Amino acid sequence: MPYGHVMAFTEDGKVVADLQDPTGVYPDTTAVTETEDRLYVQSLHAKWLGWLWR
Repeated sequence: MPYGHVMAFTEDGKVVADLQDPTGVYPDTTAVTETEDRLYVQSLHAKWLGWLWR
């Protein structure tokens, strides 16, 4: 089943973000680009660019 999952870590390994999409609506996440007001989420198979307000 498709699943989207992105995590962010500090340099010493502490998890500071854990974003998950168990529904598979935005599957196979491959990268995140952070800007001042949004997180852009890239996917290997999604047909659109995902983003979240910060």
